[in-house]
Amino acid sequence: MSDPTKPTNECAVLFADLVGSTQLYQRVGDTSAFELVDRCIRTMRIAVETKRGRVVKHTGDGLMAVFRDADSAADATLAIHQTVKELPSGPDQKLAVRIGFHFGGVVASGTDVFGETVNFAARLAELASPGKAITSAETARRLGPEWRSVIHTLPPRVIRGLSKPADLCEVMCEAVGELTVVQNDHFLLETEPELRLYMDSKSVVLNSTRPSARIGRDPLADLVVGDTQSSRRHAEIELRGDKFVLIDRSSNGTFVQIEGEREFLLSREEVVLRGRGQFALGRSCANSPQIVSFVCI
Repeated sequence: MSDPTKPTNECAVLFADLVGSTQLYQRVGDTSAFELVDRCIRTMRIAVETKRGRVVKHTGDGLMAVFRDADSAADATLAIHQTVKELPSGPDQKLAVRIGFHFGGVVASGTDVFGETVNFAARLAELASPGKAITSAETARRLGPEWRSVIHTLPPRVIRGLSKPADLCEVMCEAVGELTVVQNDHFLLETEPELRLYMDSKSVVLNSTRPSARIGRDPLADLVVGDTQSSRRHAEIELRGDKFVLIDRSSNGTFVQIEGEREFLLSREEVVLRGRGQFALGRSCANSPQIVSFVCI
């Protein structure tokens, strides 16, 4: 992508999402929160453009951008973290950014890009911890030698839409060149993540004290589902960093519907739960006698 304003068949796609904006609106009010979020996104956009990237679109409290090569996306990752860190803010106005980027083929339509590279990069951003970034091992191999000391290999993970576990790497946002990006613990959220599960008359609350739950026909499961379409050890939910991940381990799959989105089948895969929604074991939520509802706090 010699000119970042023109579409290309191959590029690095980056997603950057602000973490903590919902809590910020609750703490400081709409006006102050909007001003800080807007300032963060404008700062992120400048960081992208100074690293020879192009912002494709805004995605809620974040953005999607494309770069001609993996190094430029990694440079922008550090620049985004650094500039957001340096924004003036009060003690109740902390925000962090999670980033995912991946290099591969895309389909260009006007100023937008589509395809599996885009979808994969978005899922990597969901998995990233605040203040850090995740990329694919394939993309990491494209990075220059100066990046090798700050790339940490992660265990393979099953990601929705892929037929086999993906090899991933985390960008450890340390000192690189003239940039120094703060460690993840600087961006710890003031309210710990919590997930509430509801099924029939039973409820389960997951947090740092109780970070996981098992769901299935096993009488020892945290939520026991009696439907014959469910497996004994059908699914698990576990807390990873500040995110709750639903993991399917069944024969018939888990049908998941996140509020505002279409239902999808999770089959020997995992997905980050967000907002609120529901899921059913072995059959569609519309046809299941037992549905598990969830709310992420």
